[in-house]
Amino acid sequence: MELNGDGLIDVLSGSYSRQDEDMAGLFQVLYGKKGGGFGKPEVLSGSDGQPLILQKQKDGDDDGVTDAICTRPCAVDLDGDGKLDIVSGNFRGTFGFFRGEGGGKFSPKVEWLQGDGGKLAVDSHGDPFFVDHDGDGDLDLWSGSAQGGVFLFENVGSKTAPKWGGRKTIVEPKGHTPIAADDHVPEFGDAHLKGPQSDTRVWLADVDGDKKLDLLVGDTARLMHVAKGLDEKTAREKFVSWRKKQKEFFAANQPEGEEAMKKWQEGYEALEKEREQFAKEESTGFVWLFRGK
Repeated sequence: MELNGDGLIDVLSGSYSRQDEDMAGLFQVLYGKKGGGFGKPEVLSGSDGQPLILQKQKDGDDDGVTDAICTRPCAVDLDGDGKLDIVSGNFRGTFGFFRGEGGGKFSPKVEWLQGDGGKLAVDSHGDPFFVDHDGDGDLDLWSGSAQGGVFLFENVGSKTAPKWGGRKTIVEPKGHTPIAADDHVPEFGDAHLKGPQSDTRVWLADVDGDKKLDLLVGDTARLMHVAKGLDEKTAREKFVSWRKKQKEFFAANQPEGEEAMKKWQEGYEALEKEREQFAKEESTGFVWLFRGK
C-alpha cells in the first residue's frame, strides 16, 4: 500500500513481539524508494513519536499480553475521511484500530472494534481484511484465525460511520489436527484434505475476471507421508504398533528434576526417530480458492 503520501508503494508488517521491553508486537514499514525497491525496515511510530503498539487490556488475572502481541496490520481508510487508518489483529483475536492523521501518521491510542456483543473477535490470531463484498458502498471485515475457518463481520453502518454486525462463519474452522499425539492413525498424503486447515489468512479479489469477488484462503497443514521404499499398508501397520509404544511411553514417564527430564527428552526423540523409518511428517500450507457466485 501507499502509506505516507509520497506516491511510492510501501510494505507494512506486524511482528510477534519486541524482545527488549514488555512484550508487544511492533509495526514495521519498508518504505518504497524512487526507481524501485524498498528501504530497510523501520519501526512505525504514532504521532507522539513512540512506537505504535496495541495497548494491553488487563482483565482479572489476565495481564493483557495477548492483546499486544502477534500483530497483523491492514492499512485501510476505515472511516472514509480520506486518511489511511491501521486495523490490526493480535494473538487474542480482537481488532485494534489506530485512527489515521494523514501523511503516514497515526493516533497512538488504540480503539477496539466493537459490535453489539462487545469487542469483535475470532478464536485467536485475527488477520483483518476489508472489502465491500456486498456492493453497498462500505467496507466489511473478513478474517481467518488460528483455529482455521473464515469469518465475516458485516458493516451495518455506513462508509463514514462503520458499525459492525455479529460474526458470521463463512468457512468452518478445522482446528489444529495433531499428528504425533492423537489416538488415530493419520491418513497419508494430502488427497484427503477438502478445505482449509488451521492458521487461515484471507484475501478477496476477482481472480478469474468475471466481476465477482473470489475468496482466497491460505492455511497451515500437517501431513504424513509414507517413507521411501514402503507401501501404505505396511506403513499403516507399523504406525499402529508405534502408536501403542508411544502411548505406553507417555503413560509410564513422568519426569521430575533436570536429569529425569533430560532422559525423558532423549526417549521422546528416539521414539520420533523410530517413526521416521516408516512415516515422514511435513508442515506445509495451501492456498484455497472459493469462486464467487
